[in-house]
Amino acid sequence: MKWYFACNQQSKEYEPLIKAAVCSAIKNTTLSPHFVYDGTPDELTMWLEEKGVKVIYHRSNLYPILQKKYKENELKISSGAYLRCDIPIIEQEEDFVLYTDCDVIFLKDIVAESLSKPDYFCCAPEVDIENTKIFNTGVMFMNVNNLRKTYKSFCGFIKHNLWRLVTWDQTAYQLYYGEKSSPLDLQYNHKIYWGVNENASIIHYHGAKPTMFADEESIKNLDYFNGLLYRKNPESCEYYLNLFKEYYPEITYNQEGINKLKQGIYPVTKPPKNPLKIRIKNFIRKHLINWF
Repeated sequence: MKWYFACNQQSKEYEPLIKAAVCSAIKNTTLSPHFVYDGTPDELTMWLEEKGVKVIYHRSNLYPILQKKYKENELKISSGAYLRCDIPIIEQEEDFVLYTDCDVIFLKDIVAESLSKPDYFCCAPEVDIENTKIFNTGVMFMNVNNLRKTYKSFCGFIKHNLWRLVTWDQTAYQLYYGEKSSPLDLQYNHKIYWGVNENASIIHYHGAKPTMFADEESIKNLDYFNGLLYRKNPESCEYYLNLFKEYYPEITYNQEGINKLKQGIYPVTKPPKNPLKIRIKNFIRKHLINWF
């Protein structure tokens, strides 16, 4: 089965994650890796090709729209995230493919025959295991043909609803496809703060990435929400941080900073409270998915 993942050249911080994901896939699966890259040939693509990864140079078809809407930092994030939307028009051979974000490792093989065939795609929940409406697109089992049929309409929806898309294209998938999505077994998108799961096939470093624990300054300045996710289950988070090191041994962790995170000392400050108008707007955005 083909495995797709994507990134842009501006996101150099993802290179260790990409390398760990590829090394784990090579060791533990029979997946055929395909990397969608908004960039030009470089050391990363050379490394990937040496590992047998097919590199596909491609810029998101939504890029002109994103470029008009977002400033530099938001454009960097969104232009990488929206690459996933183009997979149905990039892939022309297979009926079903696996997509994952770059921040995963594979522990067991995954074959298409073992997954239920969705009308559009399968996804597991985001943070709350019980909330299937707020699904996470970090792992998707895609029905390429049907997603291709709705591609133009989906892109049109994104173009006219960018203001609503709190988590980029993930929110777009939630709002546009909604209940047309299918559930994915939790073992294929196991978050590190959900506890240790011996049956998990794909571990997702959702929230703070392993590279963010390499020095105390990074831990100190973690996003407040990511710090909360870590403290949901610090024991399992540390277990999976150590597991990540098996596939990217170059990484080191700052234990002193991690201990301060567990004690609630880090992150140092809570995010500032937004003005009432902004809080109302964010509330509406957050709950739109439950209303549609």
